[in-house]
Amino acid sequence: MRSLRVPAALRGVASIVTGSVAGQAIVILSYPLLTRIYDPADFGLLTVFTSVVGIVAVASTATLEAAVPLPVEDRDAAAVAWAALASVVLVSLLTAAVGLVAAEPLAQLLGVPALADHWWLVVLTIAAIGAYLVFSEWMVRDRSYGALARRNLLQGVGQVGTQLGFGVAGAGGTGLLLGLGVGRVAAMGGLLSHNGLLRQQRPTLARLRAAVSRYRRFPLLAMPSALLNSAGLEVPLLLVAALYGDVSAGLLGLTVRVISGPTAIIGQAVMQVFTGESSGALRESKGDLGRTVRTAVRRLLLAGAVPAVLLLVAGPWLFAVVFGPEWRESGEYARLLALAYLGQCAVMPVSSTLFLLEQQHRELGWVVLRLVLTTGGPLLCGLLGAPVSVAIATLAAGHVVAYAVLYRFCVKAADASDRELRSSSLPPDE
Repeated sequence: MRSLRVPAALRGVASIVTGSVAGQAIVILSYPLLTRIYDPADFGLLTVFTSVVGIVAVASTATLEAAVPLPVEDRDAAAVAWAALASVVLVSLLTAAVGLVAAEPLAQLLGVPALADHWWLVVLTIAAIGAYLVFSEWMVRDRSYGALARRNLLQGVGQVGTQLGFGVAGAGGTGLLLGLGVGRVAAMGGLLSHNGLLRQQRPTLARLRAAVSRYRRFPLLAMPSALLNSAGLEVPLLLVAALYGDVSAGLLGLTVRVISGPTAIIGQAVMQVFTGESSGALRESKGDLGRTVRTAVRRLLLAGAVPAVLLLVAGPWLFAVVFGPEWRESGEYARLLALAYLGQCAVMPVSSTLFLLEQQHRELGWVVLRLVLTTGGPLLCGLLGAPVSVAIATLAAGHVVAYAVLYRFCVKAADASDRELRSSSLPPDE
């Protein structure tokens, strides 16, 4: 069985990575055009918008989508998925209600007043991302790696087409914001046509309740963890906007998009295959999860080392040449953040180990730690009047320490699971 399964996993990685690279290449190649159509202030609006949407969207599903690959029966998995979609609708409505009473003061607090006029887009984008997450996890369960590859390509095409089209039409920052939601909707087109979740029998209310009860640890522990995890990435960007202004936020936002875009998309592809194959191995009691985690991290470190070194050596020059002289400062930020994103590239794809082993409490503890590490430094720098580059350096250091701790957590949990499986497979003493 191993000789058949491993090639299938490699083919899955290759398929998703191909679609991911194609979709992300479209996005990356659009940035030299976008930076000449939109100014840093527009990118500052995009940065704050993306951070607000990102924090809320990850919680919109109550993190139930992460449980979709786990049930043995498809009807039970479908019940989990539909419960997650119901949560998306509820959170979107609550976000709209918040916007009616507090959009303007929130936008002022975050240093980007224009956000108040775009709150309707915040609501629609959260709904689009939430649905996208649920349907994607069904594809992971089904091991439909080809559908996931098409999703990644369609997302890039939809996002870039919208941003360029509205930018040329003179829509201002609105065009950048629209691209995020349109990209997710375009990606769902490929997912909705697949013989998957929508072809399953609709669950009864009793089955929905049973599914939520069975996997209640996900909304009770994993959802706060997901919120804090997202906050660890997004709150520092919001702090930069609030403390240093929308232009600095825009420069940092471009840096984050250029570096984290490929890292996140390719890392997500590896994570989805890792989750699909590891969950199958756990159901079959293989007992080699620890080795799988170590091998994956080692290979990802090697793969990410080359671009990290390139940014360290020539980041400012590259950004000035590719995006324009006014974006050279973004290259300085990229140099500071290179090692942090190398850690993210190597460790985040295997972080689903804690979810698969239902050790959400460890994940929760880690995201609290990362939130403290990544927000404490920039906040202190801003309050003391330190330059924005110092704030970003402290942010990078916090990420490096956090990912080292996460790797240790994953390896320890995987090794403990392997020992338990091996001991349970031993014949009883006579």
